[in-house]
Amino acid sequence: MKINIFFMGMATLLSLSISLAQAKTICTMTFNSSDEKQVFQKNLSPLGYDLIELVPDNKDPTWFKKSCASTKSCDILVVSGHFGGLFFGEKASTLSLGELTEAREKFLCPNILDKAKAVYLMGCNTLSYKTPDHRSVNDYLRVLVGDGFPLNLAEEVAASRYLNFGKSMAEFMISIFNKSQMIVGFESTGPLGADAAPMLQAAFNKSTLSDKNTTGLSRDALLTAFRDTNLRVVKPYSISQDKLKEDALSKDDQVATIAWKTILQSQNISKQYDFIIKNQNDLRLTKIIKEDSELAQNVLEKMLSIYHLSTGLSQIQVRVVHFLKLQDLINQYEYEDTLIQISSSILANEIDYISADQLCSLFKEFREINLIGLLNKDQKNKIKRSLYGNTLLKCAGLPTPLHAQKKAALCLKYRTTYDWACLTENPTELDVESCDLARSRNNDLENADDMMWFCYSKMSENHYLNRAECLELTHHFSILGNQLKMNWNCLNRIQ
Repeated sequence: MKINIFFMGMATLLSLSISLAQAKTICTMTFNSSDEKQVFQKNLSPLGYDLIELVPDNKDPTWFKKSCASTKSCDILVVSGHFGGLFFGEKASTLSLGELTEAREKFLCPNILDKAKAVYLMGCNTLSYKTPDHRSVNDYLRVLVGDGFPLNLAEEVAASRYLNFGKSMAEFMISIFNKSQMIVGFESTGPLGADAAPMLQAAFNKSTLSDKNTTGLSRDALLTAFRDTNLRVVKPYSISQDKLKEDALSKDDQVATIAWKTILQSQNISKQYDFIIKNQNDLRLTKIIKEDSELAQNVLEKMLSIYHLSTGLSQIQVRVVHFLKLQDLINQYEYEDTLIQISSSILANEIDYISADQLCSLFKEFREINLIGLLNKDQKNKIKRSLYGNTLLKCAGLPTPLHAQKKAALCLKYRTTYDWACLTENPTELDVESCDLARSRNNDLENADDMMWFCYSKMSENHYLNRAECLELTHHFSILGNQLKMNWNCLNRIQ
């Protein structure tokens, strides 16, 4: 009897050790509805998978870095939410392509980015190439801004989706998750979580036990269940291991020079646009352009082509022009003249929320040359007469008409340690300047943004907040998720 008990105990321990050895983890990043997460949990938890939700309910802007540092290895990663160059939703937290790319390039997040055998990107355009669909690049720009995207980010995303230079969304994702066996996403619009959930369940019903213990779902089952959607399933390939770019940043001058010369060949410049702009201060790049007139001409012609292709995307055009000036491919006169052309193109139409944001970015960036001062008389008058006139003058660093200081501003001036009290005690006497002053003295990013939310709430409640002032408030938020929500409010709740 004792022998039987001994062997039964050993069998139990052996079973437990095998179970622990086979324990797997589903990591989820849920920005919106939890429908998709629940389907994975329902089907994989009985097989020994643990589930960890990485997106917090708070507004901590460092949540992704903290997850990278603390999370154990993810066998499956499920990301659900709206997507347009970044994941976002009802939660204040966001996750951008920029953050993911930096984590990949600097090896900051191996437990999440390297270990997952399958990655499920349940959002629109997560695996899109530059294939045209029913929208134009400017249509998509306005959709993104309407969703609350800050303009500079919206322009980058629109270009990545539709314009024939730089990486596509799919290429970014393949580079980021280059260690996985399978990446799942959508080529264009995707279903909402509530609609995707039953399709995922249908795919689970058709997947084998082996599939569930490796990638969660089988490729064929997914494609069948989602056959009426834009779902794509890809396997990372050599594009994720771009040796050419690694060589260009090599410490070996000869290796780097050969790589840069290859990148600057005419046929490669458009594809490598993102890399070139990101590394435009590389001394070897500058040296090659300066010394090789043929390559310099290739760069000039191709970059000007990208400039014209980006009409309507002012920040991208400015980026191109700045690169050309930095590399001495255009002179100061040509530089300023092109900036005037970009501004004039915007001013050719009515100054609305989006065009005001574009002009504001230009005027802020080029204060040293007084860009607004280079415009003609009619253009200056158009700016002054518009709803956004004072906002744009502030962006240019120019004086605006004086107004009587409100009580909140006076309070902040004389009671420098009672900023919250100055705001809350004067809810009908707030203005953008006083709110920004209080925010600027607050070192806690979440709390500083709460000040801006308080100001928005009270100024809109008391009916003395217009879209121009709302745009200014949006620029003063520190956390991207809050900027998105504030932008949306400005466009949909303020006239």
